[in-house]
Amino acid sequence: MPTHYPEVTRSEPLPAESSQVEPALEFRDWCTPEFLSDLTADSSIGAFSRYSPHAAGRQLAALPRVAGLPYGRVLVAHTGRRLVGFLTFHPPEADSRWADLPAGRILELGGIEVARGMRGRGIARRLMDLAFSSADFDAVIVYAQALTWCWDLEGSGLGREAYREMMFRLFGAHGFASYVTDEPNIRYDRANILLARVGPKVPESLLQQFQAMLIEKRA
Repeated sequence: MPTHYPEVTRSEPLPAESSQVEPALEFRDWCTPEFLSDLTADSSIGAFSRYSPHAAGRQLAALPRVAGLPYGRVLVAHTGRRLVGFLTFHPPEADSRWADLPAGRILELGGIEVARGMRGRGIARRLMDLAFSSADFDAVIVYAQALTWCWDLEGSGLGREAYREMMFRLFGAHGFASYVTDEPNIRYDRANILLARVGPKVPESLLQQFQAMLIEKRA
């Protein structure tokens, strides 16, 4: 795992009605633990569908740890020092069925979140655009577990099916497809989804290994 953190920053002004009261909205990739530790969380950042200043602080505290992991990667949207959105990647958890695949060749998209007060501006899409606009994931399988208990149904005003369709649109636009699996977290709720993006340079052998692990309990 390279230890350098490429400086990738994009900024743009907020809408005219708010541009005079807060700094421009910026997007940053490859955030260092030090940079993340210097941020404060917008109070409407959530943690696993819970929304409170305490939940926002918990979520912010986790980001430097993710950035410090081997193959960990954190992208953020921020205004000044205020965190308003993030996207994370990390290796599979130790107890995951995919943890034995080659290190760095399969990563979990562990979280994507936008503060409730900043939604509707395309921030999640822009974070995904920034992450997948380079060749960094061309030889990598990236998977995401879209679990209903993490969905902000209350804040979004969406029902489960509409929220699920929103997830398909967001991830599908960046090359993700859904996969059938008997992984317990996914099987817990029929609305849960396993999404994966297979990079164009992923070796066939790695893809076959991943696919073979989708169903472990065969009839």
